[in-house]
Amino acid sequence: MDKYHIAIDLGATSGRVVVGNLENLEVVYRFSTAYEVVLGTMYWDILRIFSEIKTGLGLAFSQYGNAIASIGIDGWGVDYALLDAEGCLVSPVYHYRDKRTEGIVDIVGSLVGNAYLFKTTGLAFQQYNTIYQLFAMKRERKEVLAAARQYLSLPDLLAYFLTGRMENERTQASTTGLYDCTRGTWSGDLLRQLQLPEKIFGTIVSSGTVIGPLEKALCQEVGAPNDVIVVASATHDTAAAVSWITEEAYISSGTWSLIGMNLEKPVLSVEAMESGFTNETGAEGKITFVKNIMGLWISNECVRGWKEAGEMVEWSELDKQTRECLGYPGFIDPTNSVFMAPDTKASPMDRRVATYLQEKGYPRLERRGECLIAIYRGLAKTYAASLRIMERITGKQISRIRIVGGGAKNSILNQLTATETEKNIIVGPVEATSLGNIFNQMKALHYISSIQEGANKLNKCL
Repeated sequence: MDKYHIAIDLGATSGRVVVGNLENLEVVYRFSTAYEVVLGTMYWDILRIFSEIKTGLGLAFSQYGNAIASIGIDGWGVDYALLDAEGCLVSPVYHYRDKRTEGIVDIVGSLVGNAYLFKTTGLAFQQYNTIYQLFAMKRERKEVLAAARQYLSLPDLLAYFLTGRMENERTQASTTGLYDCTRGTWSGDLLRQLQLPEKIFGTIVSSGTVIGPLEKALCQEVGAPNDVIVVASATHDTAAAVSWITEEAYISSGTWSLIGMNLEKPVLSVEAMESGFTNETGAEGKITFVKNIMGLWISNECVRGWKEAGEMVEWSELDKQTRECLGYPGFIDPTNSVFMAPDTKASPMDRRVATYLQEKGYPRLERRGECLIAIYRGLAKTYAASLRIMERITGKQISRIRIVGGGAKNSILNQLTATETEKNIIVGPVEATSLGNIFNQMKALHYISSIQEGANKLNKCL
């Protein structure tokens, strides 16, 4: 019997528990990745997320049983948990959209110098990066930081909940802004300059490392056999999603849009820094040279706001209306920070879109479809501009772009992207992240010798 693998794939708005191998892939459970606002501060409801994961695991094992060999977790980057000497959380888990990092980018840059920071870490200066989150904590909650004995990314934390073992996986570490992208280690020099505690950052393990067996009590709870193991897959979702892509460029399309290419080494030029590109470590040591763009978060928050206002909203009707509004000329800049915060009654996302367009002199929005086409066209134009810069920086000509992730289902955005970029567009798969996660698990268990071997064998089955 061919073995199966579980990919726990966490996005910033939803999560999936997926079971698969080279022949089959099934989403057995979907759930929201909830956050809460407490006294004005945004936190991830991490225990609820873990409870949802356990529900999904129970469904997976009830259906596939002993055929499941391993479990891997991937999720968004930059967010983290701090644990004490007993392995307990010392603080709720902050959400990267929390406002406590406002202004911190400039403060950190003045202390260590942005040129030094980029040369060391290879990351763009984005206020949600872990470096800025931890520095904000040092300023505002230094007693909590002082109590910490271990830093874990969110996927690392959830793997600890599953196994009782703590590891820092490399692709996640590379998103922090505290990782030396050339040396492949935590940057002790940077940590010392910012007076952040070096002791909490553990040994970094590469993607595809076996963490250990699923904890015994948990095996009983979810109906798993005792020999199931947990693998530190490519735990950064972008690294998982693009690890097997062979096209010259890709767009990982979802809550965020990440546009980039896989390279052999980081690009640390001044132009790369000034253009907002980032060098993250991918699976098998590749560099995911990408630009982070506010993606379908903006449209999704508009829809969420309409629904919470009690309005009847169906995506099929919205898509129909959006196509009818293709003639609307306006478009937004999705990188503008005005679109960063969630939709609220006091500041609805659709009102922010309308205000932005009005200030740019575009016609007043009359229909929801006009709002959405302005978002999608803005994304497509930003993709095209980013691609041109990426070609210039890397010296590589791009002819094909593969669009993967949940946003690959958005045919309107895909068509606008093809028009604006003038590139050949290949769409799918939607579950690219789960596939990359599973390929990394299969490599760890020696079922395949490389991620590309897995992708090649999968392609033969399709």
